[in-house]
Amino acid sequence: MNKSGDANRSVRNTKAKLRASMLALMQQKPVKEITVKELADLANMNRGTFYFHYTDIYALLEAMEDEFFTEFDRVSSSQIKMGGAFEYLMAIFDFLGANAEFCRAFLGPNGDTAFVERVKYLVDAKCSAFWRNAAPQGSQERFNLYNAFIINGCVGVIQKWLEGGMKETPEEIAQLIATIVSSSALVTISR
Repeated sequence: MNKSGDANRSVRNTKAKLRASMLALMQQKPVKEITVKELADLANMNRGTFYFHYTDIYALLEAMEDEFFTEFDRVSSSQIKMGGAFEYLMAIFDFLGANAEFCRAFLGPNGDTAFVERVKYLVDAKCSAFWRNAAPQGSQERFNLYNAFIINGCVGVIQKWLEGGMKETPEEIAQLIATIVSSSALVTISR
């Protein structure tokens, strides 16, 4: 019996080649400069094969991001139910480390700014409760400023960690973020 769609091994392999080629090209140039022809050539297939699966480069990009965020949400949601802030951060940095090539491309200089904003939104949605618990008596205005600072700082740490070749373990990065968040929350928000 022949399987259709993503259940078909051939389809999965074709999409994997296209995605790997997209990541490689994103390391070299901005997305808006990537053509279907060069992507298909790099993946060693014809443009018709690309168009069979995606309408354009941005449809491929969107599919890649959606797949990433589905897994990110699964990993982060399961950790919120199971553990505390450090366990959550560990799960996130383990996930990012396992998807380093993807993260380097999408968070790098040629990445997608919408992707970065989506990361920030998800981190905000998932982590606000942890950070708010550090200083529950603080004002909402101060918390909003603190939260924006922490989210942007976390994204910056992730970018530097990836750019630097991930010399630190996910556990070391998680511990760094946990220390910064817990030590600064009481001082910043409680005023």
